[in-house]
Amino acid sequence: MTNFDNLNLDNHEKRQEIKELDRLGKDYRREQQYRKAEKFYEQAVELANSLNDLSLMIKERFWLASMQWRQGKHNAALNNFSWLIEVAYNPELNSKLTETDLLYLGRSFSWFVELGRMGFPEMEIAKLEEVIERGLEWLTNIGKKEWSAGFRLLRGRLWQMQGHYQEALEEMEAALAMVRRNSKASHVNLGTHLFQLGNLLREMEKLEESKKYYQEIINGDKFDQWVKCFAWQGLAYIGLTKKDFVEAKRCAEKCLELAKIMESFDPISFTYELLGNIYYQQDKIDRAINARIQFWRYSRQYGRKDLIYRAYRDLAELRIHQGKQGNPQRYIPKAQQWLQQALPLAIKLDRQVGLTTKQDEIEKMQGECSAILGEN
Repeated sequence: MTNFDNLNLDNHEKRQEIKELDRLGKDYRREQQYRKAEKFYEQAVELANSLNDLSLMIKERFWLASMQWRQGKHNAALNNFSWLIEVAYNPELNSKLTETDLLYLGRSFSWFVELGRMGFPEMEIAKLEEVIERGLEWLTNIGKKEWSAGFRLLRGRLWQMQGHYQEALEEMEAALAMVRRNSKASHVNLGTHLFQLGNLLREMEKLEESKKYYQEIINGDKFDQWVKCFAWQGLAYIGLTKKDFVEAKRCAEKCLELAKIMESFDPISFTYELLGNIYYQQDKIDRAINARIQFWRYSRQYGRKDLIYRAYRDLAELRIHQGKQGNPQRYIPKAQQWLQQALPLAIKLDRQVGLTTKQDEIEKMQGECSAILGEN
């Protein structure tokens, strides 16, 4: 395993060391072992900085940020993506960059917006749309408008968050068409376009249309485990919607298997949420509680406010259900505690998109708790 104690190497040795570190990082990245990959990219960035080689700094910092993002290290990833965007905004530096360098910078715009969409940093949707517009303007300035699919996918997802489903669908379908026409059209891969479009269609209750995009990923040999994990999750939700609990659980367990191999909090937390929903709809309350507690634990580790909000809400839902079955004095106060934790997060998340949907949901559940206690 490559290792070094200091940077006292000549320039040729440093370049050889970076090459080896990058190779090792790539090997672990392909195996979805992101924690191990991060360590090698950290060392590569340090050496690239000592050489003051801009192309190497861009490449190694991009992959370092990507590995940090995959592990839920949002602040560290955000700092690196922000650095890369600043390079893109510098016209003097842009003129010295290769096409590969520009691809990494374009992808950095996309990941910055994706982090912002998840609340890292806390930015209103309108501000994130401004970042996308600046990114699209940058692509025009460097003569790469054909790379705009990734930006359009993200814009569609922002509109989806705001409930503008038809506009989101048209934008995401246009982005997917660009990717299919040109493999370099996007700053995220084909698989990401497929499962995100599948997710939107599923949210629009167009289940059969949604399913075909998930199946394309599952049946394809060119998609990585990260994308396949979310495709299995989408199929599980379709099974759940159709009350096919056997199929839903099978797909969810496949997703969890892949997520644990990758050691990634994002798909692990989502899958425990999914399992909790499956068990709850089957009235397997003990199993639902265990799954939702796991969801809550992973969400806290991951640090995403939208996931933590949902974990609080879902645990409260279970306690309300138990309170309705009997002994409300035991269960309803527990539900009220979870809802008290959920409310400020709901307000903050609603503020991001200019709605009150989540706040209304929590307040409705709080009213339900009061009514249950008042009846007994």
